[in-house]
Amino acid sequence: MTYNELVSNPEFEQIASIEHSEMKSFVLGEVAKRPLWAHIANIVQITGLLVFVFGVFKVFVLFFERNETAYFLWMLYGLIFTFTFLIVIHELIHAIAYSIVGARHLSFGMNLRKFMFYVQADKQVLNYRQFQMVALAPAITIGIISLLGLVFFYNQPAFYFLVPVFAFHGIFCGGDFGLLCFFQNHSDREIVTFDIKAEGKTYFYSAR
Repeated sequence: MTYNELVSNPEFEQIASIEHSEMKSFVLGEVAKRPLWAHIANIVQITGLLVFVFGVFKVFVLFFERNETAYFLWMLYGLIFTFTFLIVIHELIHAIAYSIVGARHLSFGMNLRKFMFYVQADKQVLNYRQFQMVALAPAITIGIISLLGLVFFYNQPAFYFLVPVFAFHGIFCGGDFGLLCFFQNHSDREIVTFDIKAEGKTYFYSAR
């Protein structure tokens, strides 16, 4: 279904519209209802933080036992990478997933004050299955690669580089999981969504 077909179809109604600048508060409200996606997000994020604590503990043990500082630097490099290049990679994976489901007219946006980054597909209508693929693509791709790297490079310098990548990327995915929560909180309805770039808004429509 195209955007024009959707908004002119009397069998569908708008059930929500969110300005991108207010997306975080909207997401938090959906997560607070505790659907399954919220529990999955909690597991991912808590696991990541536990891995980070473990990594920091190992770094300090190496420092006090061997006076080894190189692993501090590897973890610092990982942190810098996580909060710079990883953000770009995350959004590029979203863009690739959008392309796979057939969405075009992609653009990137950000709100540095709220540390919020996103890809939008202007007036491209996605159903729940398509949106799941777009939302989960970075979480699955980066999560699996970084986890395998942690196992393969355990006790090597690259392990300490990957610790913050694995740990904080799960937090970066919070907004993606939160939007999935919206669909799950209205599981009794057939919901589709689209962005309007000119308005800076995301819309949700449902069959009446």
